[in-house]
Amino acid sequence: MRGVPLPVLCGILVLVTGCAARQGVPPYAGAEPDSELLREVRELTREEGLVAARERLVAGLEERDGSGGELGRRVAATTRDPGLVLPDSIAALPPSHRGRIGIAMVPGTRAGNTNKGDRTRECLRGAAEAARGMGFPTWFVETQSRGSGEENAECIARSMAEVFESSDTVVIVMLSKGAHDVVRYLREEGVRLPPEQRNKLGLVFSLAGTVQGSVVADWMAHSPRPLPRATRKWLRLSGQEGAVGMVEEVARSPWQDGDAGRVAAAFPRLNWVSIAMVPDGEDARITERLWSPWVRARVERTMPYYSPSDGLLETAASILPDGMDVPQWIVYGYGSHALPNGRYADGGGIAPTTTKPGREKLRKESGGEIMSAYLRALPRSLLR
Repeated sequence: MRGVPLPVLCGILVLVTGCAARQGVPPYAGAEPDSELLREVRELTREEGLVAARERLVAGLEERDGSGGELGRRVAATTRDPGLVLPDSIAALPPSHRGRIGIAMVPGTRAGNTNKGDRTRECLRGAAEAARGMGFPTWFVETQSRGSGEENAECIARSMAEVFESSDTVVIVMLSKGAHDVVRYLREEGVRLPPEQRNKLGLVFSLAGTVQGSVVADWMAHSPRPLPRATRKWLRLSGQEGAVGMVEEVARSPWQDGDAGRVAAAFPRLNWVSIAMVPDGEDARITERLWSPWVRARVERTMPYYSPSDGLLETAASILPDGMDVPQWIVYGYGSHALPNGRYADGGGIAPTTTKPGREKLRKESGGEIMSAYLRALPRSLLR
């Protein structure tokens, strides 16, 4: 059905599967939030609307930022000035020290036509190239773009064995659905590593990660409405059962009972940096198309829970759950899940040199620009 306009495709799918009656409450996976902030902004959204909820969201992100806004100010400065290397940053370390900091990049899933290039992954590849160019040994973990959490966690485990063996300090960078794969790896494989290796993990760096699940995936995986039900049916009929399973995974938080505490205890040096995208429109919705505004509007209207969203996940769901007691630094920007196109709280672009206003497609160079800015800004004290 390549090239068929979305409204036409939706009509075809509905005809194939028939109209779905809304009987009872479906088993939505994300109805019980893992954090108090997520609970608060959902309640405010129901009671007062998205604008009021966004105000509380931003305040909550600032309250939970262990850097007190310092990391946001530092990275805004290095983004404005590509030649600025803060003297206490990890990029300012001697080459011999940088050469012992291993960085593993874990991409997310892909959207759209599988016959076209994967711009999301290429953007993260650009980040990997920038890190290598600055003297950091860097691995790009080739997870399956629409693989299951189990498959991808095993893939990450194979790659991480080499990273831990080759490095004194380990950094994991994860993008979007890559957060699900990394969390599964940490809670199943990582906690069983020898203590000397677990002590090497210094930083997990989450780029709009699905750290507490995705409301859009939950709607697509579990809603009884005609469109999501028809889409699931069509995926199964076309031999894409794995895609249905992947969406069901992303719909729920990757943390299970007790996981957060076990992971926090297993990695005593671990720090966490979360990049969260706050919707930028006056109505507290994103201004980019991103994918289908028509579908996004139906998610917002028909889900029993909702809060300010970057277009794919609720912003408050992109930071750690309450039970994960590790230092967390949060940088928030305004825009969509395609974060290079957004701007920081001070109004400066997240990737001002390599993005163009009005063009939503991601570029490989933008990943490199963002990674460079963060490596020149992240203080070496993070890698304690």
